[in-house]
Amino acid sequence: MSLDAIRKSILSDAEAKASAVDSEAAAESKRILQEAEEKAKSILKAAEHAAQAEAERRRSEARAGAETEANSIILGARGDAVERELKRVTARAEALLSRDYPRKLFDSGLKQFKDIADSGFTIKTSKKNAGVLKGGKYNVEYADIDGFVFSTDDGTVSLNATAQSILEREKDFARGLVSSDLYGRPKASRAAPRPGKKTLRPKKVTKRRG
Repeated sequence: MSLDAIRKSILSDAEAKASAVDSEAAAESKRILQEAEEKAKSILKAAEHAAQAEAERRRSEARAGAETEANSIILGARGDAVERELKRVTARAEALLSRDYPRKLFDSGLKQFKDIADSGFTIKTSKKNAGVLKGGKYNVEYADIDGFVFSTDDGTVSLNATAQSILEREKDFARGLVSSDLYGRPKASRAAPRPGKKTLRPKKVTKRRG
């Protein structure tokens, strides 16, 4: 075989082997690309699901937060309305007590106070109540107050029977009534006593230590 024939034979063999290698490389490359595409699709799908779940979680949190904020605003507005109405009702009740019930305030306070101090005590009240105090064995001091303040002469025991102090003690009860009138009374509290049935009592006797 001539040199030229040998050269051509070697080149043919080399080209055939190169073609075979190229075919295998192409097949391997195609397989790798397919696997990569499948993995990429899987990753994208998982990421999409995660994003949807996160979006739903955020939407749920946003809804819950909005509902909480809305409820807080509503409760705050209701509370403000109740407090405004309570001031109006309390002022009216204080005026009624001072105008229409001085005798009842005095009798109730005097009875409670005399259980502790039968003599030697002072009653402080406004001059408009002077007629209520006539004929009693006690000292009287006049001051600008709506009601009566009983105290022993030494100042160790006192009882506040002013309209303001009585209404202050009944403020929670009055607040409940106002709230019920404005927004409806809860079922559990429908059996609560009516305002007319409530007995207003003087403030508890206070003893001062020497």
